[in-house]
This record gives sequence, C-alpha cells and structure tokens, in this order.
Amino acid sequence: MLIALTIATATMIAAVVAVNYVIDVKLASAKRVHVHTASSAAGPENFLVLGADSTALDMLSDTMWVVRVDPGHKHALVVSFPRDLWVHVAGQQDLAKINVANNGGPQRVIDTMKADFGISINHYVQVDYKSFRGVVDAIGVVPVYLPYPARDDKSGFYSPLAGCKRFTGYDALQFVRSRTLSYYSQPRQTWLSADAVPDIDRIARQQDFVRRLGTLAASKARSNPFTANAIVNRVLENLTIDTGLSRSDVLTLVDSFLGVSPSDTKHVQFETIPSAEGPDQQGQAVLFLKEPEASPMITQLGGSGIGDNPSVNGGTLSAPTGSGSGGVSSSGGGPVVSAQLHATIANQNELGPPAPRSAPC
Repeated sequence: MLIALTIATATMIAAVVAVNYVIDVKLASAKRVHVHTASSAAGPENFLVLGADSTALDMLSDTMWVVRVDPGHKHALVVSFPRDLWVHVAGQQDLAKINVANNGGPQRVIDTMKADFGISINHYVQVDYKSFRGVVDAIGVVPVYLPYPARDDKSGFYSPLAGCKRFTGYDALQFVRSRTLSYYSQPRQTWLSADAVPDIDRIARQQDFVRRLGTLAASKARSNPFTANAIVNRVLENLTIDTGLSRSDVLTLVDSFLGVSPSDTKHVQFETIPSAEGPDQQGQAVLFLKEPEASPMITQLGGSGIGDNPSVNGGTLSAPTGSGSGGVSSSGGGPVVSAQLHATIANQNELGPPAPRSAPC
C-alpha cells in the first residue's frame, strides 16, 4: 500500500506544476498521530506499516510490516512480522503475540521493534482496510489465481469456482484477511484446510496481492493522472501517519520509486521474518523466531538481532534467560520447524488436480 501510494503520488505530481502545494493539500487530509520515532537520516529509513480494521473492538493489528526504503539505491525491503510471533512486548512482563503490542497504541509497537530487535522506526503509517478496498475499486479489479473453489467463513470470502478470478475491493479485502481458508476437494466432496501454516500463508497471499495491486496501480496511474489522483485520495481517506512525516519525506519517497515497478524484485523485495511452529503458549497456537535465518533479515532492517526472544534453532526451542512465569512452556510437544515463506497448500493429495492458470493470472 505504501509503495502503491508512492508511485501513484509520483505520477500525479509529475502531471502538475505546483508540486509542493499538491503534497501539502494531500497530506493535510491524512489523520496524524504523535509518536516518538528515530530522527530522519540521509540514508535508508524504516516505515512501520500497520493494517487495522476500523470495525474491530480492539486495536489488534492484522498486518505488521517494516518497510526499509533506501533512496540512494531505489530499493525497498518489505518485511512482514507474523501476528502470532511469540516475543517480549514493550511495557509488558510476560511474553505475548507481537500483535498484542498494538493494544498499547503505535508507540508500543515502535518501542517493541526497538527493544526486541534493535530496529529503529523513522515513520509510522496505519492503513485502514477501507483504504485497501478503496484502492482496488479505484483501479477496477485485480486478477488472482485460485487453484480450487475457496471459502473462509470467518472473513466472508467465497469463490465457488476456481481459476483466474477478478477481485473487486470487497472480494480482495475478504481474501487477504483470510486466516481459515478452505479449498473444496472434488474427490472427497468436502471442504479441506488450504493452509499448512495459516498465519504465514495469509502473509504470503497478502504480499502476492499487494505486489499485483501495486503493479496495476503503477500502470494505470502512469497512463492516467486522474486515476493516480483517485488512488491517492482513496488511500488518504483512512490513512493515519506520524506528525513528523513531512513534504520532504514524501518527495524522498517519490524520488526513490519514480519509474520503478512493484513487480521488479530488484527494487521491491518482499520477505517474512523466518519462524517456526512450536508448543502452544497460554492455550494459544504461536510462532517462534527461526534461527539462524531470522537474525540476518533483522540486520537488513538496521536491527541488531532477535535479542532475548525465544527461538527455534535446528529443531530445538530455546527460552529466554530468566523468563520465569512469563517464559516459554514446553508442554504440547517439541517445536516443528517450518520454513514456509510462500503460501503452501495443505491436503494437496486429497484436493486433486488444480484448475489451469490462465491470463492475466
């Protein structure tokens, strides 16, 4: 969303003369929140991007990304943090899922990133799901391949037919929020779980969809400044940004991605913090950081490593030193290492052959 917004903004700005005025007007329509962030630097900067549901009764974040933007190399590293990651939460004694940090507001998420991983956050962006839906509708439709008929009773997503589907904003929102996706098995004549690791596979679907969305947004925005303006407006309608995000920061972003396509993996890289399944904690299914893979990725974000958080290394679950009652319980069996960084279909043998993939999917 941040990258799609940036490219659309760049296109819109290129079509007008009063650049500073346009940026000021657009930013003035965004909601602002005061948070303590790291000072802006001349080099790479980190944006904390949270996706939140405006209808939710609490502020548990459904999406948590750190986007590291390097203007000098026109490169963005987008790293997803699984919501079920079991870590220390700033201001809390016991371990918890990382998405619990958002219950304390954006500052607690920023503080958790710094305290746990040494990751400094320069700017904060919260995207309401109304914005996500609005961007899709401003573009028109986004093609997505479904290997089997699919549904998720919790998110409301339902597609009775497989193949290349064209999602409106309504369909897209239900799809990317799906955490209990099922595929229909023709051989078994029943619905079967679609995901090997639901939290990780949901992230993979989100990343794939956002890349598709960004590519379409870039293409349509560059060919039509009015579409670019509509995309920017739809995002900003429900966007919350930190008070320190200025015109110069936006111009830096615009300059970084001017002429860059989100489908170009050389310039826009999507990753997920490596994690592993393990024993339930406090009656919850959780994910643990997976070492040694997690630390280098955190370093790429300017961080220092996994700190004192529990992790899985070589199939062994290590608890933090002095974790006490708030630490890791070993009940429920040993850790199951999972390197799932792409959506993996569960029950593949029982689902039968997938539907053929056709253009434009």
